[in-house]
Parts: sequence; C-alpha cells; structure tokens
Amino acid sequence: MKKNVTKLALIGLAIVTIFALGACSKYKGFKKDKSGIYYQFYGDVHDTAYQPQTGDLVGVLISLRAGDSLLFPMMPQQMVMDSLYEGDMFTALRMMHEGDSATFILDGPTFFDKMMNQAYEFGEDPLYLDVKLFGVMKKADFEKAQAEMQAQLDERRVQEVAEIDKYLKDNPGMKQLETGVYLKTVKKGNGDKVEPLQNVKVHYTGRFVDGTVFDSSVERGTPFEFTVGAGQVIPGWDATVSGMKVGDKVTVLIPSDLAYGDGTMTRGAIPPYSPLVFDIELLEIVK
Repeated sequence: MKKNVTKLALIGLAIVTIFALGACSKYKGFKKDKSGIYYQFYGDVHDTAYQPQTGDLVGVLISLRAGDSLLFPMMPQQMVMDSLYEGDMFTALRMMHEGDSATFILDGPTFFDKMMNQAYEFGEDPLYLDVKLFGVMKKADFEKAQAEMQAQLDERRVQEVAEIDKYLKDNPGMKQLETGVYLKTVKKGNGDKVEPLQNVKVHYTGRFVDGTVFDSSVERGTPFEFTVGAGQVIPGWDATVSGMKVGDKVTVLIPSDLAYGDGTMTRGAIPPYSPLVFDIELLEIVK
C-alpha cells in the first residue's frame, strides 16, 4: 500500500510539474504581468529612470506584428500617455523606464476592437508590440509647452491679419472673392472655363507675402496636374482655379484658413498661419 501511495504521489508531482512548465513556457522568454500582458526586456533595465504616467508625452520607437505580418513598421512616434483599458498599450509603457527596450504580447482581439475598431484577423497568433522608450516629457512640462505654443500661435494669427493688410496696400488691384481669396487677373485667356472635377494642368509659383519663393512648377519645368474640386489641393486653389479659363494668369492671395492653417499639415515647411501668394497660369483642361 505504501508503495502505491508513493507511486501516486510521484505521478501527481509529475502532472503538476508538467502543467507548471507549460504555464511558464507559453511564450518562451516572456514573463506575465498582473494586467495579463507578457513582457520581455532587452539589455540593461534602467530601473532608476523615470516611468511614464498618464498625461506625459512619450517618444518611442514602436512596431506592431502578428504571426508573419508586420502591421506597423518600427518608426518614431510621439504620444500622450492615456488609459483606455486594462492591459492596453499604455499599460505596457507604464512598465518601462526611460531608455528601456522591450517586447510585449498584447491581447490581439481586444487591442484591435478598442484601438482600431476592427476585427483581429490573425486567429490564435499573439500580437507583439516592440518598443524603445527614448524620451519622456512629464505632464506639467508638457502642459507648459502646450500653453507656450498656443500663445505663439495666437500671436501668429494676429500677425497674419497685419501681413494681409500690408500686402493689399502694397499691391493694389487685388479683389476679394466670395470664397475669401484675393485675386488679380494678370492676363485673360480665351479658352474654355473650368468645370468641377475636370483635370487641369497649371504652372505656378508660390511665395510668402515677403516675396520669398517656397515652390515653383515653373522652376521645375513641369506643369502641375490635379482635379479641380476633388480636395487634392488646398481650398484656396480649388476656389481660384474653378473660376479660370484656359490661358488665364492670375495672382492670388490665400489666407491661411484656406491654405495650411496652423501648419500641422506641412510639418514646419509652411509656418503657422501664413497667408500665401500664388501666380497661377491655367495651361490646359485635360480631356
């Protein structure tokens, strides 16, 4: 009897061991956080460095992959720390210190549902999040920087009004259209008038109100082609070209609300709230 008890005990111990090993090795090399996220850190963990909190601005190198598919290539991103659901991407980032590199395994179906509003198409394949946390701006500093930036933008908006007034004074003959652009006809053409959604070819030179040229199809020697009214160009361009005839040449002053606004679309190429001047010649309506 004693031998049978011992044998049963050994079998039970083996079963427990097998289950324990299986649980630990579900994702080899990864540990499991209480949130349910599996994680693996690489290199030195900077455990004395700051860990990001809600409201902080973080700079990360980040990629997303599932199975053999690279869903989002490794590239730099800035994001404000949030908290959308337990076990989300921000939960993973809170586990890191500035300077750390890690891979996290997230719940794919939940991530796709909550973050992307679509179904997870990778079955049982885990969703891997690769992250290098290279910078953190604390919430208080970030809010201060935002306030300073907003003050600068407000100042630029005031300056724009003065710049438009000065340009109109220095360049008489500009007439404001109902669309909000200011236009002066330099040469009248006798060709067909542009209709909505027609393809056209134009030559243009774009400059700031101080005369500095920032773009020119004339200098490139290649006309620019686009579809009028299809949203392929800034609103001020659609408003201008839609009223032109083939052969027309105009100078147009476009306020920033019909151009690039606060400059976020151009990532610095056009300063915030910049009124722009274009010389536009309508060369052809493409049939």
